[in-house]
Amino acid sequence: MNLDTDILITLAINAGLLILLLWFIILWLILREFRRFGVEVSGNKAIDPATYALCQQSVESALNYSADNSKTLNDLVDIQQALEDQVAQIRAENDRMLSEQDNGTIDSLNTKLNKSHQLINTLRINLDKSVRGLRKAKSKLAQQNTTVEGLRMEKLQLEKEFAQLENEYIQISEAGNVADVLKEHQQEKERLLNTIENYKKKLSSIADIEQLKSELLSANQQLQHMSKEKEFIEKKYLELVKGS
Repeated sequence: MNLDTDILITLAINAGLLILLLWFIILWLILREFRRFGVEVSGNKAIDPATYALCQQSVESALNYSADNSKTLNDLVDIQQALEDQVAQIRAENDRMLSEQDNGTIDSLNTKLNKSHQLINTLRINLDKSVRGLRKAKSKLAQQNTTVEGLRMEKLQLEKEFAQLENEYIQISEAGNVADVLKEHQQEKERLLNTIENYKKKLSSIADIEQLKSELLSANQQLQHMSKEKEFIEKKYLELVKGS
């Protein structure tokens, strides 16, 4: 009979299940660390990119381990079922020939097989829960990463806008004497207008009309020049005011 071989196979299955159980403990530790990480993010603590990368790598590794363990569990289920069928077949074919000791060995083997079967079912349930938890953790991690990246971009945009406003404020501050300049131009314009009026009055009493015309033309040219300067300064001042 192959009872010794069957017992060895059962022991191998139990050893494999023990290894799987250790993997589940590792997965549980990873999930616990991720929950701690989530609390830190929720508490508005500074989380550096290296921490995000480490969490992402840990979750991905845990998902890969879970996939491998799922395949192992499926293989163990097949082996378990084949072993149960083999033991049932041995008992059915040799029921009358088996000694009391053989029957005791088979009963003990069946007991171990039942325990292994229950453990496999428990591990499968825990594996499914772990996978769901890891996928949820991965989704939350991606959302948190997106949120942090969005806040970082918004911060950069606000800093850029603030720098622009600060630059415009400096320009306006440096141009703070625009009103004084405009006042001076207005006074100069009035002075030139008065000069022109005086020249006009002198035209009727002074004989040197050509000289007066020349002076009048020069005064008009100065007036036009001052008017252009005034328009240019007013235009720049309005642009600064609108820009702020």
